Parts: sequence; structure tokens; C-alpha cells
Amino acid sequence: MRIYLDSRDLITLIEKRSSEDIDRFEDRLRKNGSVLVFSMYNIMECCAPLVRGGEKSSVMKTLNRLEQLPHIYIAEARIHALELQAAANAFLEQREYLPIALPVVPRFDYAVCAFEEPATKQYIQYGLAQIVFELWHEDKSLFTGYSSQTKHLRATLESDRKRPDYRRHDLNFQNTVGRNLRLFNIGFPQESVGRLSAWIYENPARCPSHRLGYEVFHKLLRNLTDSGESSDIPDYAHIMCVPYVDMITLDKRMRGYVAQVDQSIGTNFSHRVFADVSQIEASL
Repeated sequence: MRIYLDSRDLITLIEKRSSEDIDRFEDRLRKNGSVLVFSMYNIMECCAPLVRGGEKSSVMKTLNRLEQLPHIYIAEARIHALELQAAANAFLEQREYLPIALPVVPRFDYAVCAFEEPATKQYIQYGLAQIVFELWHEDKSLFTGYSSQTKHLRATLESDRKRPDYRRHDLNFQNTVGRNLRLFNIGFPQESVGRLSAWIYENPARCPSHRLGYEVFHKLLRNLTDSGESSDIPDYAHIMCVPYVDMITLDKRMRGYVAQVDQSIGTNFSHRVFADVSQIEASL
């Protein structure tokens, strides 16, 4: 099983439990063939104490223990590009959409680079803590949070809520698909983008991550009391992975939006979403 813990639960697991508890959790993972899924965002969030404590923080110790657990690394930024490419190919070839594989990469530096090989690829023995330490020395802004992205998100919410057509799901989805085709440099006839987006939209199993993220954003958009939070940036990255893992932890607010999406479009993503690592542990 693939188990995705958000940073809160990774930290809880390693820093707030006894060594014996961690060992038992590791043993349980290994016995049923499960792995933890490490992405750029859930690992980067674990490294926030570097900003306050630098080399004296406990981050390196935490990362070293995480690395001892059975795990895989993923480049979650590739998911939407892979889904749209698969959909474009299927549509042009007049066949059904074929699900993509979760983009697993060999190390954390590949997860950070996502679409290209890292400059550090020549280092054969290159551990998680070493990679993070080097990234921190090269660019400390990577670990200072998401204030600029959060500001942009809130501005987008405010702007979209003023648009008279913001409830037009079909039209807005077409715009999203067209924009992302250009973003990922996916060649596709411009005159057929509308038909492609309608084809994707009629079945939630086509581009499931793309669709889930779109629907969650629109649930947030329609909740006029929700102005967006700083945690939304990593949360959207976590949500991107929901269709491709067996279990995932999300905060209460995002769990609520995923449940609303299930009710709206007939998906069943909520059954793999958990409140915390203790719930997941009880289900193993």
C-alpha cells in the first residue's frame, strides 16, 4: 500500500513518538508491504525549523529517521502533465483514457526538479538529509513558507468570485484544460480543446487528479466564508496525489472539500482520506 502522510503527521510520527512506537510502525509497514510516499511538499514542510534554528534544528535527525522507513519519492508536479498527455492521446486516437502511473523518482532531488534530472544526479550515495541541507544552503527561501503564493491564491479567489460566470463549471474547466495544455507544452489542436475538455469532464476517471483539484478549488470558491489559508498551497499538492495512493492524511478543512466533491460527481476519494497517522495505523 502507498501511504501519503502530510508534514504534520510525518513530524508527529518521528518527533512526538517514542523510538519503540516508531519501530512498531515501521515493522507494520514492512509486514504488509506498505511504503510511505514522500513528495517535495510534505518533505519541504518538515524542514521549516531550518529557518528558525538552522543547523542546530532537529530537521536532519528527523529526515534521517524518515529515510529509514520504507518509502518512495514522487514528482507530484508531473501528475497533471502526464494525465493531460494521456487524455490528449486517447482523445485523438478515439479510445478510452488509460490511467497513468504515479511518477516515482529515485531520490528527493529528482522530486524537487520534477521535469528534469537534477545537477546532483552524479552523486550515487546522496541521502535525504544531505539533499535538503544542500538545498537550504543554496536557497534558504525554499523553506520560508508560501506567503507569496497564498497572497496570489487569495487574490484569485477574490477576483473569480466577482466574475458572473464563476459557477459555469463547463466553461471554466475548458479554460483550465486549455491553459494547462499550453503550460505543459502538450501539442493539441486548438479548435478541439473544447471537445477534449468536455470528454474529460464527462467521466471523473479521466484525469482524476486534475478533476479532483479543479472541483476542490470550486468548492472553496463557492464557500464565501473561506478566504484561503497559507496551508492551501501544500494542501493542493497533497490533493493531487489522492487518486494515486491508498491512504492519505489531510486536514479537516480539505477532508471536508474532498467529501463534498465525492457527493457532487460520484467519486469515492474520501475512503482513502484519513485525519491523522493514528487512524491510518489502526487501518493497517
